[in-house]
Amino acid sequence: MVTYKMVQSIAEEARGIVDETIRFHAVFVNPAKQVKKGLFVPLENGAETLKTAIEHGAIASFWPVGDPLPRYIPNQFPLFFVPSPLEAAAVLLEQYLEKSGDDEDTEFSFMFPEKDGTYVPDDEAIRLRLAELQKRWLGARRAKGCDDSCQSK
Repeated sequence: MVTYKMVQSIAEEARGIVDETIRFHAVFVNPAKQVKKGLFVPLENGAETLKTAIEHGAIASFWPVGDPLPRYIPNQFPLFFVPSPLEAAAVLLEQYLEKSGDDEDTEFSFMFPEKDGTYVPDDEAIRLRLAELQKRWLGARRAKGCDDSCQSK
C-alpha cells in the first residue's frame, strides 16, 4: 500500500493535513478516472485537471514546485510539491515495487483513454514516459490467479 509517509518522503515540501494513517488505493494521471482514495499526478493544466481528479476520488496530489495553486483547493487537501509530478510518480512506483512484494493494494494507472484517435496529453515525451511507466507497472505485477509457470505468457 502506498502510504502518506512514502509520498511525503519524495516531496520537497507538503501542504494540507498531515495524517500518516492515509493510505492510497490508486496513483493515477487521468483526472477523469474514477478511483478510491487516489493520489493524483497532474501532467498538464494542473489547475483544471485537479478539480476533475478530486471529483473522481483524489484525496491528495503531487504538485509542481512553483506552480500557482488553484483557489478552490481546500486547506486540508494534501499537496506534495515536487519538481516533476510524473517523475515523482516514477520514484514512488519503484519504491512501491521494492517494498510491496506480492501485495497489490495500490493500483498505478499511467494510461489515458483514446480520444479521437489521439492520446492526451499532447506532449509526445510525456506520452512516451507514461507508456514506459505503465509497462513497468504491468510487467512487475503478477497475473492474477497465475502461478510462476504462466508469468512469462
